[in-house]
Amino acid sequence: MEKIAEYVMARGYHKIAIFADTTSYGQVGRHDLIKALAARGITPVSNEKFNIGDTDMAEQLTRARDAGADVILTYGIGPELAAIANSRAKLGWEVAMIGSWTLSMSNFIDAAGPNGVGVVMPQTFIEDGDTEQQAVFIRNFQATYKTTRMDSPPSAAQGHDSLYLLTAAIKQAGTLDGPKVRAALDDLQETVEGVVQMYRHPFDPANHEAVSAANVVYGIVKEGRVVRLRSEQSAAAQ
Repeated sequence: MEKIAEYVMARGYHKIAIFADTTSYGQVGRHDLIKALAARGITPVSNEKFNIGDTDMAEQLTRARDAGADVILTYGIGPELAAIANSRAKLGWEVAMIGSWTLSMSNFIDAAGPNGVGVVMPQTFIEDGDTEQQAVFIRNFQATYKTTRMDSPPSAAQGHDSLYLLTAAIKQAGTLDGPKVRAALDDLQETVEGVVQMYRHPFDPANHEAVSAANVVYGIVKEGRVVRLRSEQSAAAQ
């Protein structure tokens, strides 16, 4: 959430339209986006909702355009986000689109096609292989699943890392007893090298996020996949 707000400020957007689905995911995301923007003195000019399964977002987009929005911030899942991108293209409204990590899902990228190019999102993991460990993970994943692109790179990477964290907690607890494993996770002594980051005491009773903001990067849709956002791409996406 903070990374989205940071990007909005860095790119100089001031008239924000929020598009969030009606699920708990979307509405909690909307709430947190509004809070993060408010801390930076920004109030959205348009707040739009959509349902799972919606395929035409022209009505919501028209309201946002008429409100003078200069950027769309999204919080939803791939197919409906693709509907936003496609409806935006049909309206001929070339407004920037930024959103949560779900914009990296293949069901957004494939359904949006060329209309999804340039969309930006924060990511815990991008299928570029910046480190040797990431490169090995990507090669193994692609070989195992006979693919050249992960359907959801952050999900794959965080799922991978979570198993190693859980394994370390079980070893520390010396049992499979749930409460004891949880207690071990909240005070994990072993340093776990993951593909997202190096985990040193990643949890405590008040913090179960594990991933630090410093390990979140920006991705951009380009040529049918998400790649790391570079400064020149950021300027072009504005």
